[in-house]
Amino acid sequence: MSVRKLDWAVTYSAVSGKRLRNEYDTEARARDFAGRQAKRAHDLHLEAPVVSRLKPRRWEAGYQDPQGKWKTRRFATKEEATEFVREQCKSVRSGTYIDPKSAAGMTVADLYGLWIDRITTMGASGRRPATPKTVQGYEWLYSRMIEPRWGRYPLSSVTYAGVGRWTQTMKGVDGTIASPDTRARASKQFSRMLDYAVGLRILALNPAQDSAGGRDYVPQTNTGRESVYLTRPQLERLATCSGQYELLVRFTGLTGLRWGEVTALTVGDLDLGPRPCVSVSKAFSEVNGRLVLGDTKGHAAREVPLPASLAGDLLALAEGKPAQTLLFPSSQGLPMRNSNFTRRYYEPARRLASTSVSRMQTALGITETRRGLAVFGDLTLAELVSYQYHHGLPAPGVVGPETWGALATEAGISDEQRDLLHRSAGIRLAYGDMDFRPPVFHDLRHTAVSLYLSVTKNVKHVQRIAGHKDGTTTINTYGELFDDDFFKAAAGLDSLI
Repeated sequence: MSVRKLDWAVTYSAVSGKRLRNEYDTEARARDFAGRQAKRAHDLHLEAPVVSRLKPRRWEAGYQDPQGKWKTRRFATKEEATEFVREQCKSVRSGTYIDPKSAAGMTVADLYGLWIDRITTMGASGRRPATPKTVQGYEWLYSRMIEPRWGRYPLSSVTYAGVGRWTQTMKGVDGTIASPDTRARASKQFSRMLDYAVGLRILALNPAQDSAGGRDYVPQTNTGRESVYLTRPQLERLATCSGQYELLVRFTGLTGLRWGEVTALTVGDLDLGPRPCVSVSKAFSEVNGRLVLGDTKGHAAREVPLPASLAGDLLALAEGKPAQTLLFPSSQGLPMRNSNFTRRYYEPARRLASTSVSRMQTALGITETRRGLAVFGDLTLAELVSYQYHHGLPAPGVVGPETWGALATEAGISDEQRDLLHRSAGIRLAYGDMDFRPPVFHDLRHTAVSLYLSVTKNVKHVQRIAGHKDGTTTINTYGELFDDDFFKAAAGLDSLI
């Protein structure tokens, strides 16, 4: 190996007339080469060579590759050249050498083509292809975030500093700085692509990572909204408000199936015998505007037990229908789309159900809250019972159809409030009920897990029901549900005395 200082340069002409430059460590070598080129230039009528002093100086690093060929590369400082030679010689001795020029002819776009082909045919782990929805997400990030900046870039020119600047200044589709989540996902995908290049021995190291494998430029992401865990009465309230999809909402809140899994169920997936359960083996996903039927998210079939009360409702729903009939189809008998269902049915239902206690209190002219949410407590109970006795309503202390109807006739309420009171006729409220944050549909899955954990502490059982790969995923996802056990454990130590 060698590192030498380059002080002199000779600029000369090729036969084609193109100007070339050689660099030398001594003036004598430079002038010797220039003399030979001067005679050649004279004979061929080319421009005469020029000897000049390099400013600033440059450093040449030289080493032998595994085949014994002499390789050189130039740097601005001696330290950079020395470090480069040291690393290359180390890799030659260890058998991990990769020619730094191997990536010079490949662009990021070329690498993406190889990487996405791997993802679609074998998956990142090599065990199974990625789902169409996952592939769609990768394609979107590349076309919108990665390709505009890096598509034509040679892999050999990608640097850690460059990736860091791009991540911090990445623009979204609207031209403003992209959200931290988008920037983090795009940066992570780019780093995965470069990891693949390392695996293909195109790159020796991933330039998007530091020496410890870290990426300190990735922004902190917002973990998003907090999950909503409904109690069983709150779930029933939400189901009641869901109209023709009451059973769908109750079913999801008691089984924990994902949207794509629920909408892919058929009558034949039900086993309503002595030990009722539902077989979950497929799921719909929406890819580029069309529904695609494929594996579940975990790529594994599972059976989920059904409460007897739910099994009875499903038996009536499935009676007389062919096995291949969708269990929860759209009004046209087709697979449902999440966006349509949410806009037309679920959004109105969750808003109606989640604010029913405060709606009743507003009509009574009182306010009683706990942790910022309306609660049916002592104050509400006293005012309600007085109102019901005064109006001769049945079942004092419980809000049913008659009470909702009477409240809707009160003066001083808006037409919108009156309409909501009439629509609340199917809701039953009793002492202890509370309003809740409006849950998104996926919160029904969280609700099912929380309800199962409230009746069994066997994490393996809950893991199987949720379709998680292992119990660790269940604990990490729903660890907050074990907070009560956390303090009960300390209190239980006293019983050992």
